[in-house]
Amino acid sequence: MPHRALKNTGVYEIFIKRLKESGQDPARYTAYSLRHAIRDASIGRGVGIKAIGDVLGHRDLESTCVYLRLNIDALRDVALEVPTAKSADAGGCNA
Repeated sequence: MPHRALKNTGVYEIFIKRLKESGQDPARYTAYSLRHAIRDASIGRGVGIKAIGDVLGHRDLESTCVYLRLNIDALRDVALEVPTAKSADAGGCNA
């Protein structure tokens, strides 16, 4: 438990300190990177979009849904194979 309340810069200061300790370049990241990391890890673990929005403090579900559209790697996992001309002819598709 903290001894006192965090200042508005507290999270940022802790974040920068830990970046330096881990050998990362603090100029490359912002404390906002933490939000992205939480989002990505949550989506990767299959956490529901409502729960992610609650953790990130979004008031509107649409704000959180934007993340689904931006998760290109996840979209690639569910993408359908594009049929070639030969397989399209075999399937009876009119291209």
